[in-house]
Amino acid sequence: MKLNYIRTDFPNGRSNILMRDSESTNPELVHFLLVLSNKGTLWVDVFWPYDEESEGYTRRISEQQFWQTFREWRLQGIILGDNGKVANMLARKHLSRKREKA
Repeated sequence: MKLNYIRTDFPNGRSNILMRDSESTNPELVHFLLVLSNKGTLWVDVFWPYDEESEGYTRRISEQQFWQTFREWRLQGIILGDNGKVANMLARKHLSRKREKA
């Protein structure tokens, strides 16, 4: 397992910081070890469909930047998120894109 630390800043103001396993073998599925949103939600150890759109807003950050941001957002308050809802939304989005291309 090789971890990359990344940050995604969406146009609507939402941001995520993630630890991604870059040695994941399935290009259609991405393994995020931890996902933290600045809206106060935390997901741990989740598999999500690859999302091409969000990749456009994503950049690599250092491990130090990751943990500094994590601490800042943690001080603002974190609640446990619903992995299933997020995964279902991303899967539907991914499937609709595949149907459009077909």
